[in-house]
Amino acid sequence: MPGAGGGGVPGMAGALGMSMRFGVRIDGISLGSWSSCKGLEMSCTMHKIREGGGYEFEHILFADITYPAIKLERAMESASAIQLRTWLTTELRTPPGLQTATAAGKTATITLLDPAWRPVATWTLRGVYPKAWVGPTLAAGKSAVAIERLELVHEGFL
Repeated sequence: MPGAGGGGVPGMAGALGMSMRFGVRIDGISLGSWSSCKGLEMSCTMHKIREGGGYEFEHILFADITYPAIKLERAMESASAIQLRTWLTTELRTPPGLQTATAAGKTATITLLDPAWRPVATWTLRGVYPKAWVGPTLAAGKSAVAIERLELVHEGFL
């Protein structure tokens, strides 16, 4: 099909986002490069209501919007591991009870990039907190890349 995916339209090829090119920053602090990002989604709970005697349609009311945790994954490398550990240490040393006051303004920005590394789309997550970090499985008998995972909970991006 001509023009499908931007390949047949002049100037469109560079406008396509590349799923393996994205950046993650929290309040301006780069958390380095990541190879996987899951959880950029939202879902709504809806209620359908019929008016008494009106059977031709239902009113749809949104009750709740929920956002799952963002799950990031990457191969470990020195500079990014240090950046992430520094950020996590700062976040987790905030005394209990003060976290809401000091971290309520935390925002994470995930930016999708095109082949020329230009931004295509940006998601700004509000009220970001670290939920979990999982370090690599270390085994002397295997020659695998050391993978780390980070989960972020947030209040939404819409």
